[in-house]
Amino acid sequence: MAGKTEILGIGEINQRINNLTEDMKRRTSARMVASAGTVLKREAKRIALSKGLKVSGDMIRNIAIKRESRVPLGVAQYHLGVRHGKALGKRARKEVYERQKGRLGVRYLNNPFYYRFVELGHKVVARSAGDMRAGVTTYVTTLRNGKKVIRTRKFSHDSITGRRRAATSFVEPNPFLAPALENKKQEAITAMEDRLVKDLAKYNNP
Repeated sequence: MAGKTEILGIGEINQRINNLTEDMKRRTSARMVASAGTVLKREAKRIALSKGLKVSGDMIRNIAIKRESRVPLGVAQYHLGVRHGKALGKRARKEVYERQKGRLGVRYLNNPFYYRFVELGHKVVARSAGDMRAGVTTYVTTLRNGKKVIRTRKFSHDSITGRRRAATSFVEPNPFLAPALENKKQEAITAMEDRLVKDLAKYNNP
């Protein structure tokens, strides 16, 4: 998954949760962040549908929140994004196809990898080698000393790198993940507060 990382304003929530034991903090924090993530996920799906982004339905169906395990101690973090590739798990529909030189490969039939192109925009790149000619492209690179220099490079018609560098147009982004946060930031915070109140009531009345 991919997306924008933002810390919501939850200073008052932090003060209340600090009164819990470490084990309670860990469990409650995870539930609170998941509650906020559910609000944002629902809004992202609504936006995507309202923009007419449903084609096969795979992209919208796989909008999800995922708990991040590699975070500092005491941090609960979820990502809002779109499941794709191996993350589809049992949802993946696969087929075997023949690659070059008789090799077999496996591809996903319902893989919404393209969600990044919708969310962030993308270059228009020739789909196959025969769609363009060879040529020369220029690009800017930054040296270790911070100086920027313009370089030129030849590309061949069978090079995907060359095709990317030779892209002549850009499809503007049509985001649905980032606006979800903008639209529902306060509602997400409220969902976290509600989850905290419920957990505090449960801990105080076992």
